Amino acid sequence: MNVTQTRQSRGDKSDRSTAEIARLFDVAGREDEAIRLRDGCVTRLHQVQKAKAALKGLTACELRAALELRRQGLGGEPA
Repeated sequence: MNVTQTRQSRGDKSDRSTAEIARLFDVAGREDEAIRLRDGCVTRLHQVQKAKAALKGLTACELRAALELRRQGLGGEPA
């Protein structure tokens, strides 16, 4: 059996410091930002998955041509 100890307050007094409570408010207040960031990551992940699926369907000739174009765009020597 697991027993969890909690801090008990006495009347209006709390065991937590005012600074700790302020920090908790700061963290809790960032929920909307965290959700927006998560949504952006999920959107990027879906884009990556679609791109990978499209790349899987390319022919060897298409892949060579695309890799050559990419190499030139990066300043590499033509093959």
